[in-house]
Amino acid sequence: MVSRHWLYFGGFVVSGILLVGVGLLGAIDALSVLSGGAYYGEEFVLLAMLAAAAEWVAAGVVLGLFAAVFLAATVVSVLRNASVPRSDRLVAVVEWLEREYPVLRRIDASDRVAPTAEDRRQRLRERYVEGELSEREFERELERVLDEGSDGGSRSGSDTTVEFERRSK
Repeated sequence: MVSRHWLYFGGFVVSGILLVGVGLLGAIDALSVLSGGAYYGEEFVLLAMLAAAAEWVAAGVVLGLFAAVFLAATVVSVLRNASVPRSDRLVAVVEWLEREYPVLRRIDASDRVAPTAEDRRQRLRERYVEGELSEREFERELERVLDEGSDGGSRSGSDTTVEFERRSK
């Protein structure tokens, strides 16, 4: 099955090609005023060309709107499916942007990039394995992460995680 963002992108490409075609046909129709043999005067030539291509201009505007909508749908679809990195630094940047531009608060971007308790535990494990943390520092940081994780809900699996960490040493 084809993903949505490819369908949206296909709609954008097709409407873009049609838009170019309509623009060329409109230009040809507008230029046909010059070869029509009628004399309009210098001031009215542009108006006569615009009148000859009016239906093409209207079709171009409609196709341009379709192309814009398909492009926006493509971008939104790709961004929704994209993997968003989670880090405390990114959260700080996004929170600053949300303070500067309050309209961004509506999409809760800071919540989407905030690391979960599991992300924080995994990072602690990596730092411990790499030797950046001593055993005592690791246990203290792990308790802090578990306490932060339990603020939002129950500490489901935290006892198992602590036990796993102690066994793996």
